[in-house]
Amino acid sequence: MENSQNLEQQLSQYRYIKEQRDMSQGQFEFINASLGNLYAVKETLDNLKEGVNENDEILIPIGGLINIEATIKNTKKVLVQVKNDTIIEKTVEEAIEFINNHIEQHNAQLTYLKERIFNLDLNLQSMNQMLQGRMTQR
Repeated sequence: MENSQNLEQQLSQYRYIKEQRDMSQGQFEFINASLGNLYAVKETLDNLKEGVNENDEILIPIGGLINIEATIKNTKKVLVQVKNDTIIEKTVEEAIEFINNHIEQHNAQLTYLKERIFNLDLNLQSMNQMLQGRMTQR
């Protein structure tokens, strides 16, 4: 009886660790996609800094697969959303620094999540072997 309860606890713990691993994997994928967007923004800012002139025409994505044509009025300043409801004006260089800081934060989060997923995988493998051993003993 006690053996059965102990096995149920271990199975429950295994499921919990598996859920944690799956959740961490989801966070990793989300942050990695966000990092890709940050690199695209940085490339756009670098291009703006390097060779876009006032009155050049550009395409601006407005969602999905839709873009509109626009003309650049100012190549020295950009508007940066720093919170959901706060946008501030920055120079292109300041905006690049802002994006670089976010890229560093994302990379640190990805490193942490990789380590977490690796450790959870080790726990799951160990528990899986132990549980399989207990099941064959039955």
